[in-house]
Amino acid sequence: MRNDFRKHARVEFAISTVTHTSMIRRHQRQMALAQLVLFGVMTSPEALMDPILRRMDELLDDEALIDQVVAAQRRRFPKSSRRGRYGTPAEVVLRLLVLKHLKSWSYEQLEWEVTGNVVYRRFCRIDGTKVPDAKTMIRQNKLLEGPALRALFDRVVGISVEKKATQGRKMRIDTTVVEAPIRYPTDSGLLEDAVRVVYRNMARLFAAGIKLPSHLVNVSRSVTRRCNEIKQALRKKGDEAREAIKKPYRGLLRITGRIVRQASQAIDAARSQMKRRSAEARPKAARIVGKLEAILPRAQQVLRQTRARIVRGVTNSSGKLISIFEPHARILRRGKLHKPTEFGNLVKVQEAENGIITDIGVVAEKHDSVLLVPAVERHIEVFGRAPKVVATDRGFHSGAGERRIKELCVHHAAIPKPGYRSAKRMAHEHQRWFKRARAWRAGGEARISRLEHRFGMQRSVYRGSGGTQRTALWAGIANNLVVVATSER
Repeated sequence: MRNDFRKHARVEFAISTVTHTSMIRRHQRQMALAQLVLFGVMTSPEALMDPILRRMDELLDDEALIDQVVAAQRRRFPKSSRRGRYGTPAEVVLRLLVLKHLKSWSYEQLEWEVTGNVVYRRFCRIDGTKVPDAKTMIRQNKLLEGPALRALFDRVVGISVEKKATQGRKMRIDTTVVEAPIRYPTDSGLLEDAVRVVYRNMARLFAAGIKLPSHLVNVSRSVTRRCNEIKQALRKKGDEAREAIKKPYRGLLRITGRIVRQASQAIDAARSQMKRRSAEARPKAARIVGKLEAILPRAQQVLRQTRARIVRGVTNSSGKLISIFEPHARILRRGKLHKPTEFGNLVKVQEAENGIITDIGVVAEKHDSVLLVPAVERHIEVFGRAPKVVATDRGFHSGAGERRIKELCVHHAAIPKPGYRSAKRMAHEHQRWFKRARAWRAGGEARISRLEHRFGMQRSVYRGSGGTQRTALWAGIANNLVVVATSER
């Protein structure tokens, strides 16, 4: 009996112990100070870092890259390197901008993500200090444009060659359109934008104390009515629609022309009254006058091209302005079935084997054939020798260009000839090396797609004449860093 009682007691004690150790808790208890210190010592941010990001972290320690950012920061003000408070370190600026374009974040997203992530803080060399805000990074990124950003890209290409991520034996080149950050261009939309911007700056000029020669009237409602009438008229078909839109367009042209004339008179009045303004108010008025002087020629061009198309029936698009905010954007027809007309800038993408982009940027030429020889010369500049294989599509073909790159010691030029081909040319293009080079060239389409969809090159994320160039160069930098980091695994 006693043994049975002891056995029963031991079973109850075991059950109570199991129940106690597996009790459910709703929240994790707060760590003690000793546990927090131990966690920080045992788990470093580098251990939590993605392997590719960790290798990229080592690549960005290159002093030549940091020197390029330092040189750009020194050019902000004449005495930036000697006077004033300490700014954001060049190393931090470089890593934050690289991370932004790696992840295709906005400036606000960049600030938010880095602030709350210990790995990103360590990667950007911020650690426990304050993360630069979005406005600071906008100003820093504006410093890295033009030659400064080109030098940064060239150094990344140099690192790729030094790390032997590519040997430069092959070269392929293609062009793509990077869309401008504008809405779909229509004549009525351009006129509406011109009226809105001109009126807004005239109102600011009046608020700055400049007496305007004519009474300023807000015509936005009249412009909206004319635009709605144009939309209703376009519901008709053919010649009936073309006749129906003429009356509202004439009304819209009258309104825009009147506003443009008033703005021209306001500029003259502001210049005559500027000398009588105080030293504090004069710079503000001068800035507004400068904006009006920049926008008026574009508004006048929009008036001319709209009258030519609507009234006289001239549909020639050569030299047509498609945005008053991005006047450098062009109308490009590349023969794509899904997108016959694109609005933006033409960008050249030059690539060596293993996915390293050796050159990228906006080109002004309309024909791809003129880009072939400079691309080979750029390859020689990077690697010190000509590629053995050059592969392009048929748009780059020209007899003179093909002969020239052979003089530059290119062994195999896989450039299909458009149009008629002789029997000798067909036999040349049916050789095994030619077919293999053409198959390798097709991979360039995938590289362009990666630049557009992963690194944000599909549509320019920056405004202004150099916005597309900045977008393309940052996409190339991000791509090369990822390729080099991946090849070192």
